[in-house]
Amino acid sequence: MSPQMKYLGLILDGGWTFGPHFAMVGPKVVKAASALGRLLPNLGGASAACRQLYSGVCRSMATYGAPVWADRLTAKNKAALLAAQRTIAVRVIRGYRTISWAAATALAGDPPWELVAEVLAETYSYVSGRRALGENPTLDGILRVRRMGQEALMRRWGRTWRGSRTAHA
Repeated sequence: MSPQMKYLGLILDGGWTFGPHFAMVGPKVVKAASALGRLLPNLGGASAACRQLYSGVCRSMATYGAPVWADRLTAKNKAALLAAQRTIAVRVIRGYRTISWAAATALAGDPPWELVAEVLAETYSYVSGRRALGENPTLDGILRVRRMGQEALMRRWGRTWRGSRTAHA
């Protein structure tokens, strides 16, 4: 008998740490990013809009199930997310592999995926909370919560740059 199970694409373990899930998702997203990288040569190739679309595909793969695991994200799991994000961000900006995660994601305009996961979790929490009260959340309400989450995400992402040497380079 296995100490973990796969349910709706998430690998659940006994302690709800999601370690096995991120051990699988990180390489899966990196593999997808690498496959896309073969389609996106650094010189020429796809347009910036197409590269952003590919980045969105990888972000969606990585943040799948975020409402379940966002509040249980460990440092090790976060590192797996960031490694995958860096791989695709370098492709989006047509950079070289020596560029840092912070620089690549900033130039790509791709906020940290753990912050994106928190916004997704907040939106889901709003919708499920309304439904638990017997209400049907309106599209305007959902969009308002998502917009507020995005604004908070951008403020938090901006705060990470203050005092950073990379920001002054």
